[in-house]
Parts: sequence; structure tokens; C-alpha cells
Amino acid sequence: MPLTRSAARPGLPRRSTDFVVLLLALFALTGCITVPVGGGTPTASQGPTAAPGYVDRLKTTPVGQATEGAMTTELPQFVTDSRNIACVFTASKAGNLNQPWEPNNFADSAIAPAPSIPVVNCQMVQYPQVNETDQADNCAGTNVGYLGGTAVLYPDKAIYGSCRAGVTAVEAAFGPQGAVSQEMASVPVLAPGIAMEAQGYRCAPLDDGVACANLASGIGFFVDAQKYEIFGP
Repeated sequence: MPLTRSAARPGLPRRSTDFVVLLLALFALTGCITVPVGGGTPTASQGPTAAPGYVDRLKTTPVGQATEGAMTTELPQFVTDSRNIACVFTASKAGNLNQPWEPNNFADSAIAPAPSIPVVNCQMVQYPQVNETDQADNCAGTNVGYLGGTAVLYPDKAIYGSCRAGVTAVEAAFGPQGAVSQEMASVPVLAPGIAMEAQGYRCAPLDDGVACANLASGIGFFVDAQKYEIFGP
């Protein structure tokens, strides 16, 4: 039988034929051929980013007026539309709060010389218990009666809970057995997604609760019926 000689395709050099054979062999080994497109440099894929914290969210929450209320009040204050949390921008002297919702010792002559410190005070109807590590008072040495349901924001710290006997003023007004006083009835409702700002603090109803913070320092708190969080440097 005469020997036959394989010939390259017309117009295709032998070197090109060898290159095609090499590509086919690689395809057989790997099962696929990846061809770069565009000549760009590969970039690493970006992973999931952390959700913004309450300070960042408060910074982007628009400040507006309360959405309802029969009258204006001397101190900036609001209640959530669920009537579970009410907050007032007020002051503290020697540990005594100027609280418009209940009797207090803020006007006593004995503490008149003390400096007035701007604070935000929030009270709740339904609230979580206080973690032992967050108890900020020994309740006159008894270590009894430090209860949740209140949060106070100072320029340099935030505190959840306080020493008391009985319910909060907000619970007494809007709780199941509550009786709304004239003072509490005049507290305007602040709609979710709208903030109130005063004295360098900003508060807003967020995530079925309320977040308040000193935007300059990043110190603040978040409270709702099930949990609370103290945040800041």
C-alpha cells in the first residue's frame, strides 16, 4: 500500500496546525478553556458590608416636627405612635432630673447651685430587664429596686435602668391599668423615621423602639420592648 502523507489545510501553516492540536489536547485534559476577555486586571469580589449602626442611622434621619399633639410643651418631648416609649430633652442637677411627667426634686433650693447638665430621659411601658453588668446604682446600698424601663443620655455616658418602686410615669399613663394625665396627654407623637433634636442630642423612633445619641461623641442608647443597647466609645 502506498504511503500517504497528511497535509495541512490550505493556507494554514504547519506551526498553526500544531498550536490547534495543543489547544485540543488541553481541552481534553481540563474539559474547558477559559479565554480572558478585555485584558483587564482581575479584581477581588467585595463581601457583605456591616449594617449601619444607630449613630449613622440617626445622622441620616430627617429632623421634623411632631406629627400630632394638642399643645406645645416647654421641654422638647415626644411619645412613639405605639405609646410604649416617651422621651424628653431636659436637664439634671446633682442627679435629679427635671421630669415634667411626675414630681421631682429638681427645684429644691439645696441643689440650686449645682450645674445643670443637658440630658435625654426616656421611659417605657414594656421593657427588658437590666443586665447585672449595666446596673449603675446600688439603690441606697440595698442593691434592690434597680429596674429597667428608663434610659438617660448624658454628654459622656448612657444609662439604662434606675432605682424606683412602682411603675414608670409612662407605664402609669399608657399601661394596661394606666390613666393618662394632662401632662402626658399633651406629649406629641413622633412618627417613625422622623427625628427630634435638641441640646446636641438626636432621637428617633427606629426598629419598633427609640434610638438617642450625642452625634458628636457617638454615645447613645437604643431601647424597645424586648431589648436595649448602650453604645459609644
